[in-house]
Amino acid sequence: MSTAQPLTTSDYARLLVVRTRLRAFEQWSARQALDHGLTNAQHQLMLVVGGYADRGGPTIGQAASYLMISHTTAVELIDRTQRQGLISRTGNPEAHDTLRLALTIDGHTRLRELSAAHISELARLQPMIDALINDLDAN
Repeated sequence: MSTAQPLTTSDYARLLVVRTRLRAFEQWSARQALDHGLTNAQHQLMLVVGGYADRGGPTIGQAASYLMISHTTAVELIDRTQRQGLISRTGNPEAHDTLRLALTIDGHTRLRELSAAHISELARLQPMIDALINDLDAN
């Protein structure tokens, strides 16, 4: 759909459905995190650390960037998550002033459980998401 075309009530209604479904998934995800003893932010941090492409792990600044939060807020979140024994800070032997983040064994376990539940839920939602997107594309 071109933005040059005027939007209709039907366009807004379709966007409302998409946004509502996205918020519902986000709320479901937050409940899953709480059920595993985490805040939603801690779950997201652990996903950044577990999903980071470099085997050395992300720096604090890189984690902050992925989470779209300030460096100071990231440090506070990392501190809380580290106190729970879920992540650790490790020195980078190539750059002695750079700390990298890594998941602990317990962190890996919780992230694996949460990720399995999320992948299953997304697979369940895929037909609905595809239909919503196809509906947007068709109009």
